[in-house]
Amino acid sequence: MKPHRIFEVFSLVIGLLPHVLIAETTSLVLTSDLVQIEGRVQREADGSVIASFPGVTIDIAFEGEGLDLIVEALQSDLFLDVSVDEGPFRWIPLEEGTQTVRLAEGGSGIHRVRIVRRNETWQGMLRFKSLSLEQGEWNPAPERPERRLLFIGDSITCGSACDIREGGPTEGGFTHNARLSYGYRIARMLDAQVHLVSYGGRGVIRDWQGNRATNNAPQFYERTLADDPESRWDHTVYVPDVVGICLGTNDFSRGIPDQNEFVNAYVELVRKVMRDAPEATVFLIESPMFGLEGADGVKRSALNHYLKQVVEFVGSERVQFLKLGHFPGRPEDAHPVASEHEEIARQLAPSFREALER
Repeated sequence: MKPHRIFEVFSLVIGLLPHVLIAETTSLVLTSDLVQIEGRVQREADGSVIASFPGVTIDIAFEGEGLDLIVEALQSDLFLDVSVDEGPFRWIPLEEGTQTVRLAEGGSGIHRVRIVRRNETWQGMLRFKSLSLEQGEWNPAPERPERRLLFIGDSITCGSACDIREGGPTEGGFTHNARLSYGYRIARMLDAQVHLVSYGGRGVIRDWQGNRATNNAPQFYERTLADDPESRWDHTVYVPDVVGICLGTNDFSRGIPDQNEFVNAYVELVRKVMRDAPEATVFLIESPMFGLEGADGVKRSALNHYLKQVVEFVGSERVQFLKLGHFPGRPEDAHPVASEHEEIARQLAPSFREALER
């Protein structure tokens, strides 16, 4: 090739470079190493991830203009919490089906965005498909903390019906907020990661309606997607340092269950957890929904007796019973509200901190 032709080609390439390096839009799949995900998700071959459990958190960093998320809600009445540059969270409602959600407007400098799945498990799954950025480039999201917590539980652990705002509606999917739950709060207080493996209405041996033929805690603990028996969670992916289990409220909703059946099933669940996290401390947490008197007081007393038996039968100093106060929630719905979750976290955090520092 003649020298002047080489120069012409080189000039043409240089002229095109700005359009190649700074495209109008650029996409990023959720399985990219540039994305940090906290919580159980199922990673798909197309680069999307499916979230079933509450509190799944996604962190992204970017430089540029508007940032969008393409997400599919498998049911309606699902919500995300989104924070930009550690600012206040705003909720984003999702409709059933695939939609594009504007996360941030961007501007100069590096911006960090955090997305949290608010809703609890039975309300439906979310498929996070991809991220789309206008006129900019991606940056690595901040690394996750090294310390790891796991909470196994029911609607209490999910943060169900906790986000009731003064003067606002008291029903709807937006009232469920895993980000305000006691477990999520403890993790942030102690600079730790957290997985919420929890499902409203479920127990150790039966759900709130007394149904045993469903995926109660011993079943959904083993799953990536709570309602999919074919999805098996790989416990080596996330090995917790401390585990909190808050179960029993639903087992007792139809009366006090058989002691041997409940205790034996709970012991088996604890042993599964110890199998998967052989160095972890495991706390069995008293139910905050049972009152101290009347029929509730009887249930609380019986459940606590059962939990202490579980500790005794497991026979390990790494398994301990934790007492907790009564948090009655609203009169029309006994689930603890956000301020009560904050107090629950305050009561439990010292024990978790001590266990992390051993």
